[in-house]
Amino acid sequence: MSNKGYRFAGDVEIKSINLVLSGGRSLDISDMILEVNIYQNMFEHYLRGNFVVEDALNLNNIIKGNKEAGIAGGFNGGEYIIISYRERTDPGYKGIAYKQHMFDLYETSNRRRISEFNESYMLSGISAEAYQTIPQKINKAYGRGSGSTISKMIKSIVDEYVLTNDIKTIYRSARINKSLDIDETSGLHKYIIPSLSIDGSINFLANEADSIDHYPYYIFFEDSSGFKFKNVPQMIADAPIDFTYTYFMSNVGESDTKEGVVQDDQYKIISYDILKDDNILSNVKGGLFKAKTINLDILKKNKKEVIFDYNKESDNFQTVSDGKFAVEVVGDPVINLISSRMGHDNDVLFQKETALPKKTNTTLNRKLSYGKQLFNKIIQVSIPGNSSINVGGLIDLEFFIHNNIGTDKGNLDKSLSGQYLITKVRQKITNDVFTTILECARTTNSL
Repeated sequence: MSNKGYRFAGDVEIKSINLVLSGGRSLDISDMILEVNIYQNMFEHYLRGNFVVEDALNLNNIIKGNKEAGIAGGFNGGEYIIISYRERTDPGYKGIAYKQHMFDLYETSNRRRISEFNESYMLSGISAEAYQTIPQKINKAYGRGSGSTISKMIKSIVDEYVLTNDIKTIYRSARINKSLDIDETSGLHKYIIPSLSIDGSINFLANEADSIDHYPYYIFFEDSSGFKFKNVPQMIADAPIDFTYTYFMSNVGESDTKEGVVQDDQYKIISYDILKDDNILSNVKGGLFKAKTINLDILKKNKKEVIFDYNKESDNFQTVSDGKFAVEVVGDPVINLISSRMGHDNDVLFQKETALPKKTNTTLNRKLSYGKQLFNKIIQVSIPGNSSINVGGLIDLEFFIHNNIGTDKGNLDKSLSGQYLITKVRQKITNDVFTTILECARTTNSL
């Protein structure tokens, strides 16, 4: 991959791509890389990356042939890749900081011979924390005494099992710094986690978490800066609009990659694809508009019911767009049936505390409705590479259905244009071109 001066929107500078072997030997394989992909997903706990390699050195045999020298060999586990890169913009790209990521390698795939002397394959990796947490189980009580907030429990789990001192030591040597950002939760709880995985324990607590306003939707994920435990409604309310990207029909063509393009090209949408549009039938079936949660107490043999009505509560939801659904559902609501043993003396799994059935049922209905609202419209856009974009952020997208560049904004497509929540990010580097591919979601049209 080339490191020449700025040429076009989407230009990239690769500082290094180092393959570190299990024995500690480090090889800079930048010149062997055909493609890099770094993935963020708002609903996955860890970053992932893959690297397409064109190998003329026969690394496998070379590495394995150094065992006599005391070097652990081969792609046999324990290898990792550290990549350092940054986008170039004109002018002054030198002020942009390098993004640096470390991925533990777990798979070599798509191996094929492409010439007499060359073969290609893909190395796939994941954040080092994933390897550390996979074999571990939590058998522990949280909230002893008077109880604790779920946010404090999450921090305790991350500190003990995820961002451990050993991991931090490795990252310091690689000049990588990861933070932990946690939204506060409401209420005091006591839980006994019975031999659950780290990821399973975090997901369980996230599902149990409630917010002060009782409109919770908590998720745990990793972005380019570190780990987040966020309440999505609050995250949307707090997130600034850092970037606006625009699509004109004239975007398509040679001007996107020509030398000497204007800086405005950095903020043009290269292409887009509508993955999901408003589907009222699906929303009705999913309980967006009307739902009933029935909580069955299997020991006391009674039940409690709570009905959710979108039209009565929609003003309380923090959504990405201003538009609201103008649908009134007639008939029976969608039924959600749950069972509960909370509050009983023999309840030793997960929780021993006073039951809060009404709040729990109400919260569940709101979660189900909010989840459907949040992903009512999903769009994928490709833009010139931007390493500062992360999942969980907001972005402003403008779509013009005709070629009206200039001051005339009369042909703005209002059904597509507006603010979106970024749910997935793919940073792709191939053929010396850096492209960011985003999956974005919002509630409904902002008409």
